Amino acid sequence: MVAAENPRVTVITGGGSGLGRATAIRLARKGEQVCICDLNEENVNATAEIIQSEGNTVFTGIVDVREQSQVNAWIAKVIDKFGKIDCLFSNAGVNARALVANMTLAQWSLLIDTHVTGTFNFCQAVLRHMVPRQSGAIVITSSDFAVVGVANAANYCAAKTALYSLTKSLALEFAPHIRVNAIGPGPIDTPLLRANRTPEEFETARRAFEGRLPMKRLGQPEEVAAVVDFLLSDRASFITGQLLQPNGGQVMW
Repeated sequence: MVAAENPRVTVITGGGSGLGRATAIRLARKGEQVCICDLNEENVNATAEIIQSEGNTVFTGIVDVREQSQVNAWIAKVIDKFGKIDCLFSNAGVNARALVANMTLAQWSLLIDTHVTGTFNFCQAVLRHMVPRQSGAIVITSSDFAVVGVANAANYCAAKTALYSLTKSLALEFAPHIRVNAIGPGPIDTPLLRANRTPEEFETARRAFEGRLPMKRLGQPEEVAAVVDFLLSDRASFITGQLLQPNGGQVMW
């Protein structure tokens, strides 16, 4: 891939695996400059190796999205190296399943702090650079569970609903020059979906997902990456404040 003369610079959180990795690879293959961060150094390096093996470049960082000082410091490094940030894919996420009656405050706080505060930290940091240029696009990973509840995941649903609300507020605050949208993936075959499940438990969950999905299969990270690519691109130039749901028909509204 021959890099463009002034490639678009995209920051991706949670770039070490799943949707973040798939999106980073897709954008890098288009000649864009991707900047990925994650809390897992091994995963970040694995994503970087894939991108570099195809002759493309990547800028990496180990960042805890919950820590504003770490976020600001890494964004400063991105700006110092590339001089701009065109796009943000705020995607870092975790999960901790429990019934509300049994949920610990740590389980609740982990999801709220990672998904909601982490997204706020990154949006605030990049918007400080987008606003003076009056240009930019942001995509936030929410969920189709932002509009429906689900048992055993109140902390996850609450966080994802908050992200959709944050998306709409940001879209209003920074229009017309900066677009902010969210994606609401359904069940996608990622490490996050498999997390805290034994192989047997995952197979049971997979059959349950596929049984209720109109498309009768799990989604693939690359299918969601294509949606993120679209929303960040000029092809989506008249779309802002929306929740676009690559979910196999799991939720329709």
